[in-house]
Amino acid sequence: MRQLAPATAELYGAGRMVLIYTAGSVGGFLASSVAGQYLFFLPRLLQGAAFTVGASAPIFGLLGALVWYGWRSGSRALGQQAWTWALAMFVFGFLFAGVDNYAHAGGFAGGWLAARLLDPLRPERPGHVLTALGLLAATLLAVLVSVLQSFTIAS
Repeated sequence: MRQLAPATAELYGAGRMVLIYTAGSVGGFLASSVAGQYLFFLPRLLQGAAFTVGASAPIFGLLGALVWYGWRSGSRALGQQAWTWALAMFVFGFLFAGVDNYAHAGGFAGGWLAARLLDPLRPERPGHVLTALGLLAATLLAVLVSVLQSFTIAS
């Protein structure tokens, strides 16, 4: 995150980076939820996770955006490096129990799709920044509600 977010923001703009990060998060956790609910019949290694937490899905989303940027801009080295990192981390996920590769795949797909829609060769628009600010505010509100909800459940 510390390396990928600034690189993505430099190529897409800060607002679009937040949009891509959010799309990676939504795609990853959607894929994780669907796999956890409906792929229980697969061997344990290929089943979805019962519980998922963390930032790996949106991180894969940023990698997906960098892959798209490499293809769209002709910067093959950047795209290939992002692919290499994503594939290595995806394979690494199979080596340890508890890693949710469905979240990784969904995050990558969400970031890649968002990056396609937010063409990196066009300038960032004010609407991108306003939408990103709205998403950040919604995230803060969700965290606040979650914390307050935990107090009512605990009592």
